[in-house]
Amino acid sequence: MPENKFTLSSYEPVYAVCPEVRIAEEAIRAQAKRWLEINRCKDGEKPRLTDAFVKQHAPELKNLEGLMIFIRYNMYKDNREVQKLADQGVICAKLAERLEQELPEDLIEQAQRDSRYRLEDMLNRSGLTPKDYCKQKGITEEQLYADVEARTIQSLKEDSALKAWAAHANYTLEPEDFYAIIPGNSIEDKAAKRRQMELEGRLPGMEEYAKMTKALNEIMDTAMVKRDDDPELEYVCYGDVSSSVMDAYKEHPEFFMNVAGN
Repeated sequence: MPENKFTLSSYEPVYAVCPEVRIAEEAIRAQAKRWLEINRCKDGEKPRLTDAFVKQHAPELKNLEGLMIFIRYNMYKDNREVQKLADQGVICAKLAERLEQELPEDLIEQAQRDSRYRLEDMLNRSGLTPKDYCKQKGITEEQLYADVEARTIQSLKEDSALKAWAAHANYTLEPEDFYAIIPGNSIEDKAAKRRQMELEGRLPGMEEYAKMTKALNEIMDTAMVKRDDDPELEYVCYGDVSSSVMDAYKEHPEFFMNVAGN
């Protein structure tokens, strides 16, 4: 079967509106209470979210506002991977809009068959039939499979766009490019696995994926984003730090000095 070749209408940086993945304020307050209870409360003492309680038990944070900034910072920092994946989805979808070719029907049909098989296998391993799963979710089987097919087509478009970008860039792969896709606990571990794959002749089969990953990293690094579709907001080069955290840092830098020391 001949290899499908794809091109994009533009290879300029992607502009996208990437909404912030917000953490519910109730969850932040609950985490603040847990932090006080674990780190500052005496045995049997119940944490209270008041200025007086925070000043007594965490004087370096000064007051309740300081505690909430501290907790919010750490929760959003831990949420960075979730935000990054959400941003990646939006940016790749925008990139896919630049595809100049239609997806071949045989490619779509095969991908959809594979997706249906993976879904049914996953449900079977969980002891569910598609009918059982749909009943739990309150949807019909037609809706389930229509969603799977739509997601499959979108994924194909995004993968094809990444291949087009990689082909245009004409990447030369270095060992480090394979480390991004080889699992391992350290660079040394990944390097050893890469050498073993090379000896076994498996490395060429990973080249396309490595180039797509390299393309994705370049696209994300150069993307221009904003968190809100406000015409007065300017696009900025991609970053995954929460805007609310950055705003808090600008207004109350003294509280962030405490973060570094904890």
